[in-house]
Amino acid sequence: MISKIREIYQNKLIVLLLALFLMVSVLGGNLAAEEVELDEPITEESLEESDYTKANAFQDIMYLLQNYYVEDVELDTLIQGAIEGMLNKVDRYSYFMTPKEFAEMQQEYEGKYGGIGIVITTRDNELTIVSPINNTPGERAGLQSGDVIKEIDGQDTAEMSQMKAADLMRGEEGTDVVLKIKRGQEDPFEVEITREDIEVPYVESEMKTEQIGYISLAQFIENVGSDVENELAELKEAGAQGIILDLRNNPGGILSESIDVASVFLDQGDIVSVRQRDETERVLEVNQQMNSDTEIPLIVLINVGSASGSEIVAGAFQDYERAVIMGTNSFGKGVVQSVIPLQDGSAVSLTTARYYTPKDNYIHELGIEPDIKVEFDADAAAEEVDNQLEAAIEEMERILAER
Repeated sequence: MISKIREIYQNKLIVLLLALFLMVSVLGGNLAAEEVELDEPITEESLEESDYTKANAFQDIMYLLQNYYVEDVELDTLIQGAIEGMLNKVDRYSYFMTPKEFAEMQQEYEGKYGGIGIVITTRDNELTIVSPINNTPGERAGLQSGDVIKEIDGQDTAEMSQMKAADLMRGEEGTDVVLKIKRGQEDPFEVEITREDIEVPYVESEMKTEQIGYISLAQFIENVGSDVENELAELKEAGAQGIILDLRNNPGGILSESIDVASVFLDQGDIVSVRQRDETERVLEVNQQMNSDTEIPLIVLINVGSASGSEIVAGAFQDYERAVIMGTNSFGKGVVQSVIPLQDGSAVSLTTARYYTPKDNYIHELGIEPDIKVEFDADAAAEEVDNQLEAAIEEMERILAER
């Protein structure tokens, strides 16, 4: 069997070398062709192989890399590369995590890690910023949703996995990382950012006026549903008669927490339906354990950095006409990832389902369209004026005046 496989490898190697020689000749290259002696001859049997499959090709390539590549290659490196390639091929949200990367991901969900504070994805085969997290080095450096990261410390990101990119941007507090950014039609530019120990205040609230309370939700991590519930109660005690829920630049997170947040403002009904490949449908309803306020006027702010869990919440509110959605179109991520730990401590983030809003809208690649569109004013932001929030406050004042 081994002899037969090696015959196939050797035949294919000769074809590859001939192709390389012809290509170099056509291109006018200066490489010199060398004879390569193989230890077994080509046979008619190997040339007439009829049941050759992709699995055979995979074995062949592994053999070639281990025996003919110019340098020694560890088997584990090849296998990990094959795993990453498989996952990258199916969609941009599925990826492999080494034990170290998986541990770092779990640490991030606890709300503390060393880095620059941005959420990334792969969009149109480019490493793209979903959103900078509020009050982090990434936001203060001016990074924006939709920015494409072309290089990290000089390393091209064209073939780089999300986990590899995240690993390069993490690091000890006080160290620097340089990103090359492509923004729209502008020429690429470099940004040097100093890493910090990121401790994200995932839920923040304050009274914006005597009657209007404001809740900012940065990401759907553990217990944020209960935190929003508590913040709402405190704002109402302080006199809030209307609430602005800010989901801008919130990239999502834990699905059950998005259900809990929606349940703070809805007391019944479906929040989202999740459909798997076998057409199995799981309908997630309002969490009856949450204390719900279905009467207080609600405005939800979204933008292109609002993804996944943010879109589940905004979509449910919009379908039930529970809130006025303001801002700009959301990101458009209508798929669900499951993180599956493996025995060696590594893990796979795998797209396992699509989700639909209560009115059966599939918003993937489309996003949630706001009821009232308010473009972000970058010039105003430079003067520390949030024009989208100001517009939401004005709209809430109008709503309260009409009650």
